[in-house]
Parts: sequence; structure tokens; C-alpha cells
Amino acid sequence: MKRGRHGTVAPLYKPSGACVDFQTWATFTTIWAVALIGVGANSLVCMTAGATSGFSRGMWSAFGVTTASLVHSMIAAFGFSTIMLAYSGAYSLLKWLAVGYLIYLGVRQWRKEPTSISDGNIRQESRLVLYRRGLLVSLTNPQSFLYYLVFYTPFLDPNQPLFPQIVILIPTAVLLVFVGYTIYVLVGSPIRYFLTSKRRQVLLNRVSGTSFILFGLVLATTSAKR
Repeated sequence: MKRGRHGTVAPLYKPSGACVDFQTWATFTTIWAVALIGVGANSLVCMTAGATSGFSRGMWSAFGVTTASLVHSMIAAFGFSTIMLAYSGAYSLLKWLAVGYLIYLGVRQWRKEPTSISDGNIRQESRLVLYRRGLLVSLTNPQSFLYYLVFYTPFLDPNQPLFPQIVILIPTAVLLVFVGYTIYVLVGSPIRYFLTSKRRQVLLNRVSGTSFILFGLVLATTSAKR
């Protein structure tokens, strides 16, 4: 971002008219696509869901993450994230809820007992459980509010009507999130066919459980002030 007249923040890519021009949209799309690369708590949830429940059922975790993305997008686009940043108490509360939930998932995954299964008959969790897990892991992460605010702000022109801009940018971001985490579920799906061994089940549970705990600890050490 850059400073405009009177100290206001001006968009890096100013939309032409009341809508978003192609250059703005293309830049926004590219940034979002790059941002989705890399393993984090959301991608781990989706890969684990694909590995343990298969692609079609594991997609419910991707639906949960996508729903959270829509919520974050609406908050960021309408500027409510600035309230979250202004009141550190609210940020800290949400942060520690996320830390607790990630560590809870990690401990639960670590302690999960292997089951006696045959090839292609791996125990599947309910769609509601998978959806809720994807939703909560993403929704309770306070860093998401920061990321979405940073990604949206440069592309929204406060001098133009907001609605015509968000009806283009928000669906673009949410669609990219859905496609990105669908890929993570797809990547995780083949792993389930290697889980017929109890030893492999335990190994996956230990790795994913430890990863969740580490994500929680990293979040716990992250300062609320950027």
C-alpha cells in the first residue's frame, strides 16, 4: 500500500470505475494462488481427512475451510478486521482459543488407537465432524484475519462503491481456497490405502498429531502486534 493525500491509505491497484479491472483481478488472483501454497493447519486438516476418510468424505473438511474463508473475506472486505486489531484483548482471546483447539486436535490424534481394517475399508469420520474440524481450525485462527485484511485492502478502493468490488474479489478468493484445499484432500486420499497396517496408522497419527501441536505452539508464540 502507499499513502495518498491527507495520510489516507490508497490502494496499490486502483480499480477503474466502480468495478475491478482485469489487471487488478489478475494480480489479486495470482497473490491468492501463491498464498495457498505451503503446508499449514488448514492444509494438514484436509490432507488428514483425505487420508483417513477418502476423497469424497474428506472434501467436507475442505468445505469447512471454504466456509471459514467466506467469513474471513466478508469481515476483511467490510473493514471489521480493524476492530480486531484495535482491541488486542479480542485478538488474544481468539488466539488462545485457536492454540487450545490445535493442541487438543494434536493430542487426540496422537492418542488415536489403530483399528483392524482391510484394504479400502478404513474407518471414516462423519461428514459433520470433518466439516466442523475444517471450519473451526480456520475460523479460530486469528492470523487469518490479518492475512485476509492484508490481501484485500490494497485492492479495495474506498472512493468507489464497495459492493461491486467485493462481488468480484470475494468469490474469486473463496473459489481459489476451495480449489486449493480440494487439491490437499486429493493429495491425502492415496495415503489411506497404505493405512491397512496398524503400524502405519500409528505413524500417521503421530506425525499429524505432532504437527497440530507444533502449529498450536507456533501460534502461541506469535505476537498480536505486527
